[in-house]
Amino acid sequence: MMEDAKTWSGPRPFVGRGKVREDLAAEVERATTEGGRAVFLLGPTGSGMTACIGVFQEEAFRRFKGLRAQYVDCAHSGARTWAELAQIFTRGHKLKRSLKRVSADWLESIPIAGKILQAVVRTVTVVRGGRVEPRRMRRVREVHDTALAAVRTLLEFEPLEPRLLIMDSLDRGDSEDLAGAAALIRRLPETRTLFLAAVRTVDGRPPPEIADLMLEAERLGRAARIEIRPLSLEDLEDILSKATGAPAPRSWIAWLRRESGGIPGSVWSLLGRLEQEGRLERSGRRWDWVGEPSAEAVSTMQVPSQEWKLNEADRRLMALAACEGQVFHSAVLAQLAGRSELEVEDRLSGLCRIGLLEYQGAPALGDDVTSRYAFRDEADVGAFAAELETDERETSRERVARIQSELGF
Repeated sequence: MMEDAKTWSGPRPFVGRGKVREDLAAEVERATTEGGRAVFLLGPTGSGMTACIGVFQEEAFRRFKGLRAQYVDCAHSGARTWAELAQIFTRGHKLKRSLKRVSADWLESIPIAGKILQAVVRTVTVVRGGRVEPRRMRRVREVHDTALAAVRTLLEFEPLEPRLLIMDSLDRGDSEDLAGAAALIRRLPETRTLFLAAVRTVDGRPPPEIADLMLEAERLGRAARIEIRPLSLEDLEDILSKATGAPAPRSWIAWLRRESGGIPGSVWSLLGRLEQEGRLERSGRRWDWVGEPSAEAVSTMQVPSQEWKLNEADRRLMALAACEGQVFHSAVLAQLAGRSELEVEDRLSGLCRIGLLEYQGAPALGDDVTSRYAFRDEADVGAFAAELETDERETSRERVARIQSELGF
């Protein structure tokens, strides 16, 4: 297998996106003064949305005093995302409300020693847990059982508090993430919350379930779509200068713009490939460009849609999967890799979670059923296949054909 060529060892500066950040700041201003808003930040995989959100969040803290903000990465969040958000945003307010109840208990308990102890216990409960049981002796239902209950809690405690709620990779979120988002969007007019959702698009379109959320927010007249566009030539020139420590030749700037499409993730992958092939040589704190881009360099360089940070086992599994094509089958891959289908399915599910793959169903193969998966981006097929030596790649493709025949494809 080829040495991993996808890691650019130099810095990755954040450049540009000034218009996007200003548009986001204007939406915060509207949300905190006119009422809740939903903003959908749209762009292809590798477009740098997460980096842009990070810079914007820091700017928002400095620009808007009293703004409370929370960030969630839906691609790696748990099953209780909304419950945890409700707890974070409302804990202090629940503590204040509960302490008021306890103070009333103290006033009522002064004549009776027994009630003093009861009030002490209730005070300790409040300080530790941020809540106190109501004075009526009845069983209270847990309010964080579902995302919908969590949103109701957000609205119960200081809903007009200025809040910024960021959900990155909402397109990779689970049903609870989407249910909570839908519930909050319907109640936005009652809040001063900016709900910011970053959504990866394919061919310029968000997933259908996200499109439905956007339409609901737009129906309320409280939504905005902001698109992350490719880097301009000027931005690319700036980013290359800062990344390599010296101005880049115009020929390489033009070539990188053409090959990357202005997508930052692809730029870093290309620089990693160029560094490995000796076209970028490190010299102290800077990198020197060697030669000029050629047609041969373009044709032999396989660039993935973004830099996928996978362990060695998953990288090899994807290289073998690519030998079947953009669409492949777990049963074929299991035999090709010499692993159990259960183990392969488990790994493929994780790769779907990060957005490299997508599940496409389970077609029948005679008396058996196999799972069918696909690379989300065709560029990743060639890039992963190129990690195998030529002989192994050709041998693996021949084995794929034999396995397919044995399984009755």
